[in-house]
Amino acid sequence: MTSSKTDKKIIFWGTPEFSLASLKSLDQKGWLKLVVTQPDRPAGRGLKELSSPVKKYCLENELKFLAPEKLDQEFIFELKKYLPALFVVVAYGKIIPKEILDLSYLPAVNIHPSRLPELRGPSPIQTAIFRGFEATAVSLMQLDEKMDHGPILGQIEAKIEPNEAYGELSERLAVLGAELLEQKIEPYLNGQLKAQAQDHTQATYCRLLKKEEGKIDWHKSAQEIHNQVRAFNPWPSAFCRLADLEVKIIKSEVVDKELPAGNIFFDKKNIIIGTAEKSLKILTLQPFAKKIMTAEEFIRGYQKYLT
Repeated sequence: MTSSKTDKKIIFWGTPEFSLASLKSLDQKGWLKLVVTQPDRPAGRGLKELSSPVKKYCLENELKFLAPEKLDQEFIFELKKYLPALFVVVAYGKIIPKEILDLSYLPAVNIHPSRLPELRGPSPIQTAIFRGFEATAVSLMQLDEKMDHGPILGQIEAKIEPNEAYGELSERLAVLGAELLEQKIEPYLNGQLKAQAQDHTQATYCRLLKKEEGKIDWHKSAQEIHNQVRAFNPWPSAFCRLADLEVKIIKSEVVDKELPAGNIFFDKKNIIIGTAEKSLKILTLQPFAKKIMTAEEFIRGYQKYLT
């Protein structure tokens, strides 16, 4: 049985794949009144208009949703038809104005995939991997006017596995975020959950990573490059040039073999490239405009680029 205070009392804001686990969890419990997501956007080579994963889920499951281009007065007029409700935000992808946040039944809440106040900002999962963190968390926080600044309602810690890529860790944290919402939403709505202010003196920040930051510098250590490969998988991928061929490095492994930085060792199955400290074994890679392939497949078809 759902609580009468929870039943149909949530407006969910989310857009990408990361939002889905939380959306599904709230939907399955019958807690959703409305979903707000981003409008269709052009994507791919043909720039075809594509719906967000959240919009697709709403269409498939007959959920009421709004997908406004602008969070303007026209949108607010529509939104007010579904009040009162608590706003739950999971990767909506746009700053929600205070005028709208103030419409929430209680202070709006947000799932942020870091151990707040650590890594406030738009790329906490990628940045945690890029910087070589061994652990992170998902945090449930109240939204205020500053970025990722509001009081914490709960956290779940998560170890980062040594070879875990951004896509894999993102999926895992999305599930943990959904679990955290399940644990905390009813107590929050019932006034049984106390928020705790963040220690703002300990705050650290991250920014959006740019595609060009995926370029590999073989004069860094193998561990730093391995972290870069993981942080940029699946997007935008770490990349380098082998002779005059541009390739994306999809998966890698740190090995103890000593080679000069940038020098390549290969045999029938293995590609190993020297770095400033230890070496990087290439497990899978993707030549420009070609399919992803194993090191062994690459050696068979592109060996001339390794010599």
